[in-house]
Amino acid sequence: MKAFDGKQSWILPYFLIFGMALLRLGLANPYNLVPVFSCLLFFGAMRPKREMVLPLFFLVGVDIFITLHSYAYPLSLEAVVTWGWYLMAMLLGAGALGISRSWQRVAGCSLITSVTFFLVSNFAVWAAWQMYPKTPAGLFTCYVAALPFFRNALSSEFCFSLLFFGLMGRVGALTAAETTQRAQC
Repeated sequence: MKAFDGKQSWILPYFLIFGMALLRLGLANPYNLVPVFSCLLFFGAMRPKREMVLPLFFLVGVDIFITLHSYAYPLSLEAVVTWGWYLMAMLLGAGALGISRSWQRVAGCSLITSVTFFLVSNFAVWAAWQMYPKTPAGLFTCYVAALPFFRNALSSEFCFSLLFFGLMGRVGALTAAETTQRAQC
């Protein structure tokens, strides 16, 4: 998949981040279907690292609002872990997908972000909250309880990652063909 070099290509990663954040605010993401990490991988691949601050602050703000106002939970260690994974996803997008965006790389990065987030965030939930005993069995129970959410998140992230990068590759190919056709006329 080739990069899209259109004049307006800079706006799409921002549009996806803000659109996804608005979905999270409106839906509160009950089934883990909002493709947070797909949008972050895409942003990281398409925009320079210096621009990662704005979406990170925006998503942290949305998370703080949802946690405190929608769920009425206090902020905890697991929220900080989530925010760290937002940054990690953008950096992975920049590093692994910034130059080469084959479907295999996109699929691999999507799987890496989903699986590592599942493992680390649920470990943080187990460590920070008193919902599970602080034993290996309690940790196992925490992971098992999160499996239905993981299934949905994994499916959503995988499909949307391939969709976002695939569409950009297709649009880029069409734009390149149009430019070549104009040059020949």
